[in-house]
Amino acid sequence: MDILVDQVDEYLGKPVIDPYNRRLGYVIGFYSDADGRVRALEISLGDVEFKQLDIERFKFENGNIILLPEWEFLALQLENRILRLKKRMAALEELNARKDLPKHAYDSFKKNLEESLMKAKEDAKAVKELLRKRIHELEDSILELEKAMTSIKVSYLSGEIPEKAYKSASEHIRKHLDSCELEKESVKQHLDKIEALESQPVDLSVKSAPIPQAQGQPAGQPIPVVVLEGSQ
Repeated sequence: MDILVDQVDEYLGKPVIDPYNRRLGYVIGFYSDADGRVRALEISLGDVEFKQLDIERFKFENGNIILLPEWEFLALQLENRILRLKKRMAALEELNARKDLPKHAYDSFKKNLEESLMKAKEDAKAVKELLRKRIHELEDSILELEKAMTSIKVSYLSGEIPEKAYKSASEHIRKHLDSCELEKESVKQHLDKIEALESQPVDLSVKSAPIPQAQGQPAGQPIPVVVLEGSQ
């Protein structure tokens, strides 16, 4: 979603949440390019930390400003890249099977795609490590919250704190527990998806739409292809 300078005023000063309904901070500024497109937002995080974050990290839904966690943003990018590369590989193999490509073009494109796929798989190692680290962090947070819940229950049942205080504290703890559990499940789903994409073979059964014959092109002749170096 492109945001222009003349639209950004509706977001300034507004709260920022994460996908798990936790309030992170507020939008306090923005950065734009010469064309007037907003490229980043300045966020006050908990009133003690200030960060400039790329606009791609944000979603704007139903009046909410949602900041994707770094792990989720990187996981989505990686998933889309691997899927796109495998679709391109399948399309290339189909064109080759139809004999619609010169051999030099096929070889060049295949080499580039294989190198890009190898790079994506290397990047996947770092992303998967980040996801596993986040799972451990969330598990530690869940243990800490469960200890806090146990402590507050003991204090309430022993008559040390009144019911009103107990309910208020336990509601806050429960809310944080729910958010941690939701995020943990989301991290696991992305980890599983990346591992599945890595192990999934290129699906050569996928059929693309027929390629229209160029006007004046003799039937059965290879389609001219311009080889772009570095194509991904």
